[in-house]
Amino acid sequence: MFGLSRARSRSLAALTLAAASSSLGLVALATPASAGFVTFCEGSGGAVTVPGELRVATGKSCVLDGTRVTGSVTVEPGANLVVTGGTFDGGVAVQDDGFFDAQATKIAGDLVLTDAYGTFVSGGPVGGNVKVSAAAHPERSTYAFLSGAEVAGDVTSTVGEVYAENSEFAKSVTGTGVSYLDLTNSVIGANLSVTGATLGSVFCGGEVYGNATYTGNSHTLQIGADGPVIACSQASYWGGNVTISDNTADVRVSNNIIRGNLAGTGNAPAPTGADNRVRGTVSGQFENLSASASGFAARSAAVSPEAEAQAKVDQRRSAAENAAAVAGPAQL
Repeated sequence: MFGLSRARSRSLAALTLAAASSSLGLVALATPASAGFVTFCEGSGGAVTVPGELRVATGKSCVLDGTRVTGSVTVEPGANLVVTGGTFDGGVAVQDDGFFDAQATKIAGDLVLTDAYGTFVSGGPVGGNVKVSAAAHPERSTYAFLSGAEVAGDVTSTVGEVYAENSEFAKSVTGTGVSYLDLTNSVIGANLSVTGATLGSVFCGGEVYGNATYTGNSHTLQIGADGPVIACSQASYWGGNVTISDNTADVRVSNNIIRGNLAGTGNAPAPTGADNRVRGTVSGQFENLSASASGFAARSAAVSPEAEAQAKVDQRRSAAENAAAVAGPAQL
C-alpha cells in the first residue's frame, strides 16, 4: 500500500511550521537534509514524476512505464522492479534476492547489486558504475544481463553470471570469482580482467582498448574463437596486451587482431588457436599454437549462456508483472 513515509510526513510538517513562523515574523528553521521524500511503490505506475527516493518494499512488485524518479531507487529484499522508458536521476540499489529489469531507461548514477537475484538492462545508459557482489549469500548465482546497454563507469562483479551483448563500456570490465563473464559484440574502453571464473569466459566479435588478462579460470576460455561455447565468425580487436596465464581450462584463441603482445604460461592443457594477427610480441605458450579442436562444450544441457540468462529474466519478470497486476494501480 502507499502513503506518506515517516520522512515525508516530517518534511510536510516542517513546511507548515515554516509558513506559520513567517506569518508571525519569526525566522524559519531549515528542514534537515535527511528529511526528503520517500515513496513506496507496489503495483503499476505510468508517466509521472516521483520526487525524491523511490523504494520497492520487501517482497513487493512494482512495474513502471515512462516514470521519472528524481532521487535514488532501492529494491528491497525479495522485491521486483520492472521499468520501461523511465528516467532515474540517481542510482539504483538491488538488495538480497531483489530483481531489477530496466528497458530503454536512463540511470544517472550507479547500479549496485548485493546478494540480488539479478538484473536485466536493455537499450539504456547507466551514468555510473555497475557493481555486482555478495555479502551474506556468496552461494547465490546472481546474474547481470546487459543487452544494448551503455555504461559510463566501471563494471565489476565478484559473484554469479555476467553476460553482455551489443553493449558499450566506457571504462573497465572486471570479473573475479564469477561463474562466467561472457561478452559478444561489445566494446570496452579500458581494461578487461577475468580471474577465477569457474565456467570460464567468452569474448566474441568485440573490441578492447586497454589490456586484457585471463588468470586462474576453469572450464573454457573462448577468446575470439569460433566455439567451443558459442559460434563466432567475427574477428575481435585488442588495443593493448592480451595475457592468458595459469588457467585450468580449454583455452582457444583464434581470429584476433592484437596491437600489443600475446603472452601467457602455466595453462593446462596448453592453449590452441589460429589466425591471430599480433602487432607486438608473441611469447610463452602462444608462440606455436596448434589448431583448435572441433566440437562444442556447452556449459549445461547444450543451452547457451544467452538462453540461460534470458530464461531467468523472463521467469522473474513474468512473476513481477503478475504480482503488480494483482496489486493494481500504484498511487505515485
